[in-house]
Amino acid sequence: SITTLNHLHFLVGGVHDLANLIRRRQYGEVASLLQGVVNVLEHFDKYRSIAQIRELANEVARMRDELGNQILGDFKEAMEMYHKGGKLAPTLGDACCVVQVLDPRVRHELQKWFVQLHLSDYRTLFTESEEVAWLDKIVRRYAWLKRTLVNFQEDFSRIFPSDWGMAERVSIEFCDWTREELSKVMKTRAGELEVKLLLFAIQKTTGFEKLLAQRFVVSILQQEQEEKEEEERRKHTAAEAPKKPGTSPRTDRSQSAEGDVDDDEEEKAEAERKKK
Repeated sequence: SITTLNHLHFLVGGVHDLANLIRRRQYGEVASLLQGVVNVLEHFDKYRSIAQIRELANEVARMRDELGNQILGDFKEAMEMYHKGGKLAPTLGDACCVVQVLDPRVRHELQKWFVQLHLSDYRTLFTESEEVAWLDKIVRRYAWLKRTLVNFQEDFSRIFPSDWGMAERVSIEFCDWTREELSKVMKTRAGELEVKLLLFAIQKTTGFEKLLAQRFVVSILQQEQEEKEEEERRKHTAAEAPKKPGTSPRTDRSQSAEGDVDDDEEEKAEAERKKK
């Protein structure tokens, strides 16, 4: 009872403090406090029928939604200033720590938005209609990503957690879009294709692929995919696992009935002995 009371006191105070910290965008303190509040709230799952507990749980859920929208807005505003020559706010790193505690949807949305924003200039410069999009200037494409990765390391590596694999995500999206665009431009300008030009493009592309393979020796995205596949296998195995004998309700009822019959027979035998 004392432990539960202490948890309730922490929960009430934590929700109040969170509201103030969120308003002041003190994300460093928000991250640790929010994780503590979420952990304590799990102890009250069986008390959700109580109105006050339910209200606190709803308030925490509302705060998490508000935090997600607020952090996404902060990143968008910060990137607008960054593209105008401004510096990135140091609070963005703490904001990423908060995102770790929120719904995974917030993290995925932030990652997708950042990758698309980071490649927007590349898509404009190397669109199919531009002359620089042709195979004879393919080296410029790869040079663009090299510069982008250098800038990312300097400006963003301290903001995004390493296990988010943001540089790798940018590189993969770059490769996917480049492959699609090169396919389209070669189909459109098929009459201009020459063996010498194709060999040049293949040589430069192969060298670029080797460079990326060295840059991302440990693939964060591959690790994520393997973890997802392992989780799916565990779920599949658990679903197909045969039930142990005697665990079905029918078996349990049968065993109970047999036990009742045995008890009745023993009672009858004991009564006969007393009569004799």
